[in-house]
Amino acid sequence: MPRYMIQETVSPQAAAAILQNPEDRTEEVRRVFEAVGGSLEQYYISFAEMTVFLIVDVPDEASLNAIMLTFFARAPLAAIRATPIITASEAVDVFKRAASTAFRPPGG
Repeated sequence: MPRYMIQETVSPQAAAAILQNPEDRTEEVRRVFEAVGGSLEQYYISFAEMTVFLIVDVPDEASLNAIMLTFFARAPLAAIRATPIITASEAVDVFKRAASTAFRPPGG
């Protein structure tokens, strides 16, 4: 299952709402990913950047896009993005494939 790091930049409105009603949102966010057959592995918050970092597994890109649109439309976020991530051992296969792929650079 594809794994992503999702970064959500919290807007000032979201920060104000959290101050009014402090809560741990982990289980609510987990429920959203489980609803599409995915999972939430980790939920981190960086106050230095006012950013939420989620490490998630999702079954496909359509599910990821639906979740991102849901979060962006319903939460006062300033920005949201998803970055595909893989483990170091998975990267070894990528390195091997890249090394054996023929490519002629421009002008070469």
